[in-house]
Amino acid sequence: MSTLNNRILIKSVGFGDVKMYIELNSGRVLSVPYTYTSRLKNATLDELKDYKLIANGIGIHFQKIDEDISVEGIIRDFGNETKRINISVRADFLDKADMYAKEHHLSRSALIEKATLEYIA
Repeated sequence: MSTLNNRILIKSVGFGDVKMYIELNSGRVLSVPYTYTSRLKNATLDELKDYKLIANGIGIHFQKIDEDISVEGIIRDFGNETKRINISVRADFLDKADMYAKEHHLSRSALIEKATLEYIA
């Protein structure tokens, strides 16, 4: 798979307790455990949150741990996609959820999953 030819790019990155959530421009979300690489596994959450997207979203550079990962590599090596669901919520709720997620360096999907798991568990 060629990320440049197919234009599969990273749209956002969110961080959970044991994995990160990488939202693609296709609407799909990759769920990647921190054990994906040894540098990710040994990094603190603050180190992970210091990242930038590479080349308009073909990859991620984690600045404090000097680690690069790419969409193509993740899909090839791991490729764990989560299922997408459609739910209806009030617009003001979604605005508040998005603001909270942004403040906590989470994607909307990561926030909803985390909140749901904490409530259910």
